[in-house]
Amino acid sequence: MRHYRPRMGCRIPEQTVVHPTKCNVVHTCSENVVNHIHPTHTTVVNHHLPNQHYFPRSTSANQVNMNGGPMAPHMNGCRRC
Repeated sequence: MRHYRPRMGCRIPEQTVVHPTKCNVVHTCSENVVNHIHPTHTTVVNHHLPNQHYFPRSTSANQVNMNGGPMAPHMNGCRRC
């Protein structure tokens, strides 16, 4: 196999081939504290129902025997308080 050397006066132009750019992706990770605020509002509604007040009364009568002895029972067999 013979190698031919170019002559000084006649040079072969160099050929240049440009390839597509190679992309490199570098992933980095870091921990950051991220505060997530979820506000809540509570409204308290008081429902007042009409109140009815009752004042029951009772009456009692004491009978005192001025003679100091016990009182005689009534005809139906019960004593009054």
